[in-house]
Amino acid sequence: MKVAILILNHNGKQLLSSYLEYVVAHKDDAEIWVVDNGSTDYSIDFIKNNFPGVKTLILDQNYGYAKGYNLAISKIDADLYCFLNNDVQISSPWVASMKVLFLEHQSLGFAQPKIVSLHDKSVFDYAGAAGGYLDILGFPYCRGRYLNYCEKDKGQYDNQQYVTWVSGAAFWVRKTTFNQLGGFDEGFFMHFEEIDLCLRGKAEGWSAMCNGTVKVAHLGGGTLATSHPKKLYYNIRNSLWVYTKNIRLVPLLFIILFRLGFDFLLGIFFFITLRFGHVLAIVKAHNSFFRVFRQACKHRKKTISPFRLQSVFLKFLTARTSAK
Repeated sequence: MKVAILILNHNGKQLLSSYLEYVVAHKDDAEIWVVDNGSTDYSIDFIKNNFPGVKTLILDQNYGYAKGYNLAISKIDADLYCFLNNDVQISSPWVASMKVLFLEHQSLGFAQPKIVSLHDKSVFDYAGAAGGYLDILGFPYCRGRYLNYCEKDKGQYDNQQYVTWVSGAAFWVRKTTFNQLGGFDEGFFMHFEEIDLCLRGKAEGWSAMCNGTVKVAHLGGGTLATSHPKKLYYNIRNSLWVYTKNIRLVPLLFIILFRLGFDFLLGIFFFITLRFGHVLAIVKAHNSFFRVFRQACKHRKKTISPFRLQSVFLKFLTARTSAK
C-alpha cells in the first residue's frame, strides 16, 4: 500500500521550518509532498534548500483546503493519503499503524490519529481530538473536546474507535473512497469540508475511525485563529451547507430553524459584548447559505441521520463540572 503525506501550505514557511523535520523523521516508507497554494514567502525555496527528499507541487494561487487537495490528488498517485496541516508535530512512528488500520478494515474510508495540543500535550486539541460526532442539534464535537473545553489526555481514548467524522488536521483517506466521492466539495474553501466528505462516505457505506494508539500534536490557529470572525462565518455557512446536502428532510428542517434562532441569540450576545465583526459574520453566513440553498439541495443524493441522541452543551457542562 503506497502512502503519500500531503501538506497543504500557503505562506507557511515559518511553520514548515518548525514542524516539517518531524514529519520527515517519522515518514517510514511514505512519500512527503508539500502542496503549495501560491505562497509568496519563499516556502518552496526553503524546502528545496533544507529538505531535498520532500517533493513539491506548486499551485498558481491559493485554492483553499478543498480545491488545493483535490488538485493534489489528481496529480499525486498513492493508495492511501494523509492530508496533514503544516502546524502538526509528529513525535513517534505512525505511518505503519495507520496503514495497518486500513488494511485490516476494508470498508474504512477515513481515519485520524489522536490529536493533542502542542501548547500542552496533556490536553486534547480543539481540532479533532479523538474523532468527531454530531449531536442531536447538529453541532459537531469530539471525543475529548466539547465546544471549547478540551479534556486531559489520560489514555481514555487510546483505542481504535469508529466515529462520524475525522479531523482535517491529520486526515487519512483511502484513494478509492476519495475518488468514488469525487473529492472535497470545492465550494467550502475551508472548514467543514472533511465532515461533508465523511458524511457522503458514510452514505455510501464507508466508515471512519480514530486510531488512538497513535498520537500527534497540533499547534492550532496556524491558518486562522479560532476566535476570528471569518472562522465563525465559515463554520456557520458551511455547517448548514453540509447538512442540507446530506441530512434527511425532517431533521434538516429542525436544524435550520433551530440554528436561525440560536445564531440570532448569539448575534445579540456578540453585539452586547461589542464584537461587531462577529455579528456581521453571522449575518453574512446566513445570507450566503440561503443564496446557495437551492444549489445545495441539488446535491442531495443519499441522505442519512448521523446524529447522536445527546447535546454537546450538556456534555460541555458535565465535563466542566467534573473537571473542577
